Amino acid sequence: MGNNVMFPKLFTPININGVEIKNRIVFLPHATVYVDQDYRPTEREMYYYEERAKGGAGLIVVPSRVVHPTGVYPGLGRGFIRDDIPEFKKIVDAVHSHGAKIFIQLTHMGNQTKSVETFQPTWAPSAVPDMTVGEMPKEMTIEEIEVLIKSFASCAEMLLEAGFDGIEIKVAHDGILGQFVSLLKNQRTDKYGGNIENRGRIVVEILKAIREKIGQKPLGVRFGINRYLPGDYGVDEAVEYAKLFTTIADYISTDTGTWESIDMLVPSMNVPQGFLLEDVAKIKNATGKIVIGNGRIVWPATAEKALENGYLDMVGMARALIADPYWAKKAEEGRPHEIRGCIGCNQKCMGRLLQNLPISCVQNPTSGHEKDYGEDVLYKKTVTPKKIVVIGGGPSGMKAAEIYARRGNNVVLFEKEGELGGRVRWESKIPGRRGVSGVSRYLIYMLGILDNVDVRLNTEANIDTVLKEKPDIVIIATGSNVISTNASFYSTLDALDGKVTGDNILIVDNDSTTEGIGIVELFVKAGKTVHWVTPAFFNGQNITPPILLDSFKRLSGRDNLIMHPMKVLTDFKEGTATLLNIYLGTWEKLDKIDAVVETGIKAPNNGLYESLKDKVPEIHIIGDAAAPRDVASALQDAVGLSKLTKGA
Repeated sequence: MGNNVMFPKLFTPININGVEIKNRIVFLPHATVYVDQDYRPTEREMYYYEERAKGGAGLIVVPSRVVHPTGVYPGLGRGFIRDDIPEFKKIVDAVHSHGAKIFIQLTHMGNQTKSVETFQPTWAPSAVPDMTVGEMPKEMTIEEIEVLIKSFASCAEMLLEAGFDGIEIKVAHDGILGQFVSLLKNQRTDKYGGNIENRGRIVVEILKAIREKIGQKPLGVRFGINRYLPGDYGVDEAVEYAKLFTTIADYISTDTGTWESIDMLVPSMNVPQGFLLEDVAKIKNATGKIVIGNGRIVWPATAEKALENGYLDMVGMARALIADPYWAKKAEEGRPHEIRGCIGCNQKCMGRLLQNLPISCVQNPTSGHEKDYGEDVLYKKTVTPKKIVVIGGGPSGMKAAEIYARRGNNVVLFEKEGELGGRVRWESKIPGRRGVSGVSRYLIYMLGILDNVDVRLNTEANIDTVLKEKPDIVIIATGSNVISTNASFYSTLDALDGKVTGDNILIVDNDSTTEGIGIVELFVKAGKTVHWVTPAFFNGQNITPPILLDSFKRLSGRDNLIMHPMKVLTDFKEGTATLLNIYLGTWEKLDKIDAVVETGIKAPNNGLYESLKDKVPEIHIIGDAAAPRDVASALQDAVGLSKLTKGA
């Protein structure tokens, strides 16, 4: 039993086939798009994983190293080139230097890559495409299956030379092995298709081949226990698969969903925390092997309870440790309230990943930029403390105040309202967006425990109040005003405040983000007839798919919602709205419209910056005050500012 008073089970060591791991916290494998253009490991990866090791994670699993050239995919690393071993060793050594263990995961993308990447037809168990990719793959021959099995084994053997502590194979939300066990993607009639045993045969053969190569080193399976697709397998079939795999594997690490059910692969803020734990327990009870369980675990108390209940043996988290690399350390030291909790927005992790861009995090803009902005850099104590005045207690202002106070500066924060939060306060009231409040929860708590921050609520700053403080640096974070472009139109705030009347509502969604779809949901669920107009190619275009699907599920089956993509409102008179399709050049009139609500329109509050810029030694403007965008940009502005101020 661990010595931690608050979370003893979480900090009890565990042994996986001779490798002792100091606690039960696992940084799960997830694509980062940090490899280089030739699929090689990079320094960026090293800093990324080292930060989580510094932060106290017991085990880190490096994701999705492809075992054969036929399975490569943009942004995923390769695992079949010996010349990469020295670079892998740098990652391993960095992680080991902080007392963590590190495994590496092997995969092949199968029907989820494209021939433009592989220069040959893509391999798959059957000629069945992934709907999110759309390219018809080639059904593998028995000879090709044998090549694939040998590739997994040879890569496992070679990668251990870099010092990895264990091997994991991916039979999960993507990759060819997940396709073999799928009831939909595998239509084979030979020994690799049909019943559960046959579909799982290739996984068992790969595990055997790897075991022969690596001996008694930890060997596990990342396994999707519910594909959440009609006609595909669920947890009952997963139990049978897991029994097969654990005849050889030392552990199962659970996973859910697929690219085609991506809203359950990376569940949003609207999915209950710990939603998967009871199903995870079924895998553990059926196999008797070590189970790394997941399922939107955000807080140490949830993790500890899952361990107490025997649902799992180790706690797997990806987004939680992206949001706060020091999650484990804070929990171990009895500081769980200082954890920067994942809010489940999926905006800069999955949102960027699905564009094949390097991932980051709304809550933690330093994620993926650890070399320049890691904890030791961002919060490094200054040797020349400054007097800093921050004006505005929204996300950018609070984040700036937190950074500079933790560096040792004296900070005064002016906020004209009676509470902190800024745009987070109204944005978290939008249907489906309550979790955004987590941004304020963390920052308000941190500002409350920092003695060198003077927060002045109900105080509107002006030239005189600022100059009276004799600041060395002034940071303008006064946010933006939510507006509409026509005096007769309503705004997002009007909608949230209940000021919009009538039964037929036209919503002009200018930027096609979560703001617009949330206001749509507000009126649809109130029983209003809603016309949802957007210039985007499709409604909700700028929302990352896991969040968009989550919202669409809540709107499905509503006959009082009419969508009008690719259109703008050109005129509104006496209840008649005129719409223009900006791509097709066609016109449409909607009659009996009672109210028009505009979303996505904001104007910067930058007047104080203009008044002060020649009156103080140093001044900066960040967040919506500089350019109205979103909460993610507001927080990132504050982090970026930390490199621009002089000596603070």
